[in-house]
Amino acid sequence: MFTDLPKIDIKLTKNQQRQIAIGWIMIVINFIIIGIFYTDLPDSIPAHFNYKGDVNGYGHKDSIWTLPIIMALTYTLLFLIIKKVKPWNMNYPVKVTENNAPRIYKMSLQMLIYMNLLISIIATPTIMETILQAHEINLGFKISSLSIIIVAIVTLLPLYYIFKMFKIPK
Repeated sequence: MFTDLPKIDIKLTKNQQRQIAIGWIMIVINFIIIGIFYTDLPDSIPAHFNYKGDVNGYGHKDSIWTLPIIMALTYTLLFLIIKKVKPWNMNYPVKVTENNAPRIYKMSLQMLIYMNLLISIIATPTIMETILQAHEINLGFKISSLSIIIVAIVTLLPLYYIFKMFKIPK
């Protein structure tokens, strides 16, 4: 299926390695934040927010661990894809040739790294909002709304890279 794609290994740059490290740090920070505030949380906490950042569901305080666990698993899975899957084993929206393969492979790798970094950050605003709402602290704005912005970026990021790939000469 992918046998006709050029087999060119792409190494992670120092900057990309830092971005991956920042993602791991964000995963750990999410767990630390919860660990710091967990014992002070009431038994029932906000467990779901609507698109405006208003609470529309409650759950047991143990449910606060769900988001960082899902994010950690997702981050780990995408990290393994970044590290283990060869670029010629992926699908591309453009024809990959010997000439354009290095640029396309680098772009797809960078897209995955950015997406993974955003995934590591996506839970943080919601975790913070949950803790604030559980303690009835109102900042005057909804931190969890940042998660919606991050989701939008993660959704649109591939489109940006696809558009850029179409501009690369074959």
